[in-house]
Amino acid sequence: MTASGKRRHLSVVPDVPVIVRPSERRGRRDVASYHLRIELDEVSPPIWRQFVVPSNLRLSELHPIVQTVMGWQDSHLHSWVGGEPPASERYEMRESIDEGFADEDDELCEDAVRLDQVLAEPGELLSYLYDFGDGWDHTIVLERIDADEPAPTVSCLAGARACPPEDCGGPGGYADLLTVLATPSHPGHHDAGAWVGPGFAPESFGADAVNRHLRLEVVIRDHGPVTDSKFAELLRRIPHQAAPHVFSLLEHAGLTARRGDIGAAEQAATFHLRWFLQRIGSDGIALTQAGYLPPAVVAEMRQALPGFDDWPATSNRETDQRPVQLLREYAKTLGLVRKYKGKLVRTNLGTAMAGDVSRMWRHLLDRLPLGTDQIEREAGYLVLLTLAAGTSSDERRDVIAEGLAALGWQTSDGTIVGREEVFWIGRPTISFLELIGAMVEGYVQRDQPMDPEWGRLFARMVLSM
Repeated sequence: MTASGKRRHLSVVPDVPVIVRPSERRGRRDVASYHLRIELDEVSPPIWRQFVVPSNLRLSELHPIVQTVMGWQDSHLHSWVGGEPPASERYEMRESIDEGFADEDDELCEDAVRLDQVLAEPGELLSYLYDFGDGWDHTIVLERIDADEPAPTVSCLAGARACPPEDCGGPGGYADLLTVLATPSHPGHHDAGAWVGPGFAPESFGADAVNRHLRLEVVIRDHGPVTDSKFAELLRRIPHQAAPHVFSLLEHAGLTARRGDIGAAEQAATFHLRWFLQRIGSDGIALTQAGYLPPAVVAEMRQALPGFDDWPATSNRETDQRPVQLLREYAKTLGLVRKYKGKLVRTNLGTAMAGDVSRMWRHLLDRLPLGTDQIEREAGYLVLLTLAAGTSSDERRDVIAEGLAALGWQTSDGTIVGREEVFWIGRPTISFLELIGAMVEGYVQRDQPMDPEWGRLFARMVLSM
């Protein structure tokens, strides 16, 4: 009753539901094996995979695994959606957030969310969205949790059908493409077949091939180059499915290791250039009327510099001694010497480095690989990788050819670069490494690696820049 004598009317106020979003959950205390199934939405017959991953992966770490098990090339943006409405939330790439592509209300980053937060119980779902233009949506379901495996590893168990080609127009475009490919009388049949390539078989799938690529993922994660190095930028442009040989060398290259005698490597790598700069001296060397080094200086170089006297010609003319020509050319390319009033003189940089081993070493690390064209420099990076990994000359050719093809380089007639052409493309870097003794000439070690250990260390250091 109130003071006025009237009865108050009471009503039950319903409890406000507590919404717990996936990112607010605690992850598992232990690391279990998650058995996942992923399937492409709106594609028939279904394209699916079953695979196993550790439960503690962040979504940013799950992304390359999904790309690999499905067969995508990781050439487009992606995002995730976890949880059921109204608790669902979107997880974006770091790049999408940093560059303002993500919605302001959905700026949860994939590298801040763990898989076992989003998928906690069997039957829960996670959406993976890839290529927002084509619109490839995938549904991932947690089928089983195995907490008994002591060291969960990533592996593909089963699957069906090949991944669609990139940029084919999404589920609708892919269905049209399959129709054209299956209809020889269709006017677009020939062009469609040429576009997908002779190896495309839509009904094929092999878990063994996927697992080989997954093992490469582990190699890349554990043995990859310094994240912000120029070589790392190059590797990010190479789909590892297209260049397995290139990526397999990372495990042997030791790019993050600093083992070895760096002092000895500095002395060896800079010796030829330092000797040449000191021989030029402050007064320079008077050139012949034709602009060449005098025979007496050429003779000195052949005596003093390792490897120079192995050149078959006995003449002391510069034009007959390729190592002498190369050293002069590289000294100029590196900004250390120039011609001035009939003399070969040191530049200011050359004068500063003539007696400074450490400064010359840092200069070489910064300037390699060499070449005036992009393809020459990219081939040079692949040369340095093979040197760091200790390959033979024959294997070196295969790796460079594979890497250049994966980077999209072709000859003028549209064919891929062959293994017989790659040494000419990588010649600026190869010749320099052979000149200073960091790499043994190809014909000497066709089947067996014979490069010096300091040369491998030098290559590792260059690839870390």
